[in-house]
Amino acid sequence: MKIFKNLKTRVSDTVKKEKLFNKNALKHGGVAVAFTAIVLAVLVGVNLVFGFLAQRTNLNIDISLQGANTLSKENIDFIEGLEKEVTITVCSSEEDYTNGQLGYIAQQYFNAVDQTGEYFEQTINLLKLYDKYSDNITIRFVDPYDPSFAEIEKEYSGSILDLGDIIVECYQNVDGQYVNRSSIIAFDDIYYLKDDGYVQYGNPYTISGNNIETVLTSAIYKVTSAETKQALIIETHCDPHVATEYGDMLKLNNFDIATYSAGAINEIGEEYELVIIDAPTEDFLAFEIDAIEEWLYNGGIRGKGLMYMASASSPATPNLDAFLESWGITYGDGVLYETNTEYIAFGDNTSLFFEAAETNGEENEYDKIVNANQGLVSGGNRPLYQAFEEEGLRETKPIALTATDSVVIAELSNVGTDWKPDGSFEQQKHIGILLSEETEPVDNIYRTSYVMAFSGEDFASSYWSSTYTLNRESMISAAKFISGAEDDGITFAMKQMESKTFADVVDEKAANTMKAIFKWGLPVLLIALGVTVFVRRARR
Repeated sequence: MKIFKNLKTRVSDTVKKEKLFNKNALKHGGVAVAFTAIVLAVLVGVNLVFGFLAQRTNLNIDISLQGANTLSKENIDFIEGLEKEVTITVCSSEEDYTNGQLGYIAQQYFNAVDQTGEYFEQTINLLKLYDKYSDNITIRFVDPYDPSFAEIEKEYSGSILDLGDIIVECYQNVDGQYVNRSSIIAFDDIYYLKDDGYVQYGNPYTISGNNIETVLTSAIYKVTSAETKQALIIETHCDPHVATEYGDMLKLNNFDIATYSAGAINEIGEEYELVIIDAPTEDFLAFEIDAIEEWLYNGGIRGKGLMYMASASSPATPNLDAFLESWGITYGDGVLYETNTEYIAFGDNTSLFFEAAETNGEENEYDKIVNANQGLVSGGNRPLYQAFEEEGLRETKPIALTATDSVVIAELSNVGTDWKPDGSFEQQKHIGILLSEETEPVDNIYRTSYVMAFSGEDFASSYWSSTYTLNRESMISAAKFISGAEDDGITFAMKQMESKTFADVVDEKAANTMKAIFKWGLPVLLIALGVTVFVRRARR
C-alpha cells in the first residue's frame, strides 16, 4: 500500500508539474503571440505611415557621387515657395518613358543613344520630386497613343506633340481674365547630345547629360511669372496677319499686345518694350523712321527691342531699308531656294531648315533664341545679309543660318521641282535671323537696344509654330530676349550618370576593411548572437 501511495504521489506530482508547465507554456506562448501581433501591427502601421509620406515627401536617399537623383537646394526652395497651381503633363506612359519606347524615339529622330541605360529613369525620378515638394504641382502621364490624348492636342490648336514631350501649364488671372500660359519641353531640351567625333561617320550622338532640372524649373517660372511685357504690333504700312498670330502666342507667355493702325506714326510710347513690324506693304515716312529711332534710343536708357519680319511680296521700301542698313541689316531681291531635299519641309524647296549659327563651341546668351540642338523652319525667305559686324556702338551677329548651302532665285515659277542651279548661281549658307544691338555704358551700366531681323515672316506663323514646335519656343525666346524678359536666372548643374560605384573614391585599404566587415565580421557576429540566445533559453 505504501508503494502504491508513493506511486500515486509521484504521479500526482508529475501531473501537477505538467499542468504547471502547460500553464506556463500557454502563458509564455500567449505573450509571444500577443507580442508578435503587436510587432506586426506596428510594422503595418509604420509601412502605412511611410507609404503615405512617400506620396507627399521625398524619402529617397541619393548616394550617387554627384547627386544625380537629387534636386538642388535652390530649386527645392523655389518649388516649395510656388503659390500658383501648375500642371506638368508627360506625353508618355511612365512605363514607355523608361522601358524602351523613348530610347527608340531617341535613335530614330535624334540619332542619339543612352549608353548608361539610366538617363530616362533619372528624368522620371527627378520629375516625381517636384510634386512632393509642392502641393501646387500636379504631374500626370498621358499616352499619346490613347484616344484621350486628342483633347490635349486640341488645346494646342493642332500642335504635333511628340512622345516624351513635357507640357507645363498654369491657369492664372491676367487683368481679370483667366489665361492658360504654357511651355513645351522637347527631348533635346532635356538631354545633352554629345558628339564623340564620329557622328560624321555614321555613329550616333551620346546622351551624356540631363538638363531636366533647369528646363523644367525655367518653364515653371515662365508660366507662373507675374512679369508682363508690353508689345506693340505696327499695322500701319503693313500686312500684319502673321504678327497677329504671333501676338496671340505671346499673350500666353507674359506679354500684353497692343496694335497701332491710327495713321502715321508720330511717336511710340515708352511703355512698350517690344515693337513688331511685319510684311510692309508700303514704305514708312521719314518722320516715322525718326520716331522708331527715338523709341529705340529711349533718352539714352535704351532697353527696347524691334522685331522686323520680311516678306518676299513686299514692295521697295527705301526709307525702311536705309534705317535697317544703319543697324547693319540689308535684304536682297528674290527668294531662298534649297536644292538639297534633306533640308526642306514637306517637299517645298522654299521652306528651308535653319540651324543655330556657329559659336566656335562657346556658350553664349543667344543660345536661348536658337539652341544648338534645335532647328527652325521658314518659307518665303528673302536673302538677308550682314552689312557690317561692328560700327560705332552697333554690332551685328547672325543667330540662325540655313542648314546647308542654298541659292537665291528671282521667282519660284521660273524653276521646276527637279531644277538644279548651274555655275551662275552662288551657293552659300544664308542668314535666317540677324541680331543687331546698340550698347553704351551709362553710369557704369551697359544699356542695350536691339533690332532683330528675320529672312521671312513664316518663322512666326501659326502654321509652323503648331506643326513644328521648335519655332514656337524660339520665337517666344526671341521676343523675351530683345524685350529684356528672358533673364529668369534659373540654371542648375547638368545631371550626369557617372561613377556608378565608389571605386574612384575608395582606396584599396578601405575596400579591404569593408570587405572583411561584410564578409566575416557581420556573419560571425550574427552566429554568436544566435548561439547566445539559444543557450540562455535552454537553461531556463
